[in-house]
Amino acid sequence: MTQAEVLKLQNYHWPGNVRELQNIIERAVISSRCGSVKFDLPVPQTSGASLKTPIKKNGDNPNEILTEEDMRLREKSNIEAALNQTGWKIYGTGGAAELLGIKPTTLLSRIKKMRIQKG
Repeated sequence: MTQAEVLKLQNYHWPGNVRELQNIIERAVISSRCGSVKFDLPVPQTSGASLKTPIKKNGDNPNEILTEEDMRLREKSNIEAALNQTGWKIYGTGGAAELLGIKPTTLLSRIKKMRIQKG
């Protein structure tokens, strides 16, 4: 199981009870291939309101409201951190896309859109 999959479980807002978590884990284990476990979490019906807010770091105010621009800057910073941590490896095991929990093609598209450059 990758760190991205663990984060997916941690950041998901569990509206049901512990049986929902149990069912998700059982389904992932049964459908796993070659020891690779992927969690298929239900998509929230609202526009992100039911997603649990990620744990803040560096003493950030948990009640802070971010503007759209702040969110874009935070996303860019997060992508840059993942790229630097992986030595700019995008694809495959241990790559930035896996760490971020997104497809490599999606990551490449965001790198281009945000004009992120190595170095």
